[in-house]
Amino acid sequence: MALKWGIVGVAGIGASHAKALKDFEGVELYAACDIVPEILEKFCEQFKIPYRFTNYEDFLKSDVEVVSICTPHFLHAEQSIAALEARKHVLCEKPLAISVSEVDAMLKAAEKAKVKAGSVFQHRLDPPVRTVKSLISQLGELVRGLYECHHFRTMTYYRQGKWRGTWWGEGGGVLINQAVHDLDVLVFLLDLPKQVTARVGNWGHEGIEVEDIATAVFEWENGAHFAIHISSVASGLPTRLEITGNNATVVMEGGNVKIGRYSTPLRQFLKESPEVWASPKVIWEDVPIDTSMPYRHGDSIRLFAKAILEGGEVPVSFAEGAKSLELVNAMILSHFSSSPVSIPVDRSAYDALLAELKEGKKKLR
Repeated sequence: MALKWGIVGVAGIGASHAKALKDFEGVELYAACDIVPEILEKFCEQFKIPYRFTNYEDFLKSDVEVVSICTPHFLHAEQSIAALEARKHVLCEKPLAISVSEVDAMLKAAEKAKVKAGSVFQHRLDPPVRTVKSLISQLGELVRGLYECHHFRTMTYYRQGKWRGTWWGEGGGVLINQAVHDLDVLVFLLDLPKQVTARVGNWGHEGIEVEDIATAVFEWENGAHFAIHISSVASGLPTRLEITGNNATVVMEGGNVKIGRYSTPLRQFLKESPEVWASPKVIWEDVPIDTSMPYRHGDSIRLFAKAILEGGEVPVSFAEGAKSLELVNAMILSHFSSSPVSIPVDRSAYDALLAELKEGKKKLR
């Protein structure tokens, strides 16, 4: 019997889920749900989906076995939890939720339901990212790093929906919508830091409430620092990631990866070198990238389906998908509190801040 798959939210990314699963063996596109009947009808006709619902409760009462959550951010937690309580497998688009406290509730619901629960963070599958991941063990103790990520967006983008560019609907701006993928890559490679100090602002989008630029320093337990710069206002700049360890530095930029290995470990050279201006020699080499493995958005969806069909681990669990949101919330809380924020984020402090932002009691400008 094929898995009966349902998609909630069909006006945007839902189409990508349908395309990924349309002819995938072992899966039947069984039902779809959306509050706009005309869009729902057209979607179901296009993908030949037999059952359609404008009411989410009725959708969950159907024979749907797997639910793709493709709705706006503010609905992710509520709809995921409802699906889990109905004992459906859940694949939720990014971000998992708006706040870390919402994610905590999602994790509890998933654990209780004992079903597959995953999030879509396909950039963990990117060949350059996987190449960097394979090199991490060669770097040695973490020293420092740099991550620059820019995702240019016009005001026309934000006019696509009333929920966009708002604290109540999106829960943030460039951090939670675009750069959440970059932050997910960082935690995939290095896991979470212990502390975040950040500043966020709105430089060029006067019609929205949320941030379009953010700068942060992440600190790890051993004292290593990472500088993070993110925006939706800078254009023409590549994503650049540098990770320096005691033994080597790896750089990812423009789809390329290179590694520089030190002739002597940094700590040893700092301590033992008799010269004032000396530094260890470094030998750089380009690293081949394997593109034979699946790595696109649709591949991540199919891998989730495969995990259900074959009983394996999902590509990105709720627990893993929650880590990037931890950083998003930490950066916003750090800005508004004008102080460093420890990881994990203080749930009550962030909920109180978010409530004030939603009510307009606090503003970026």
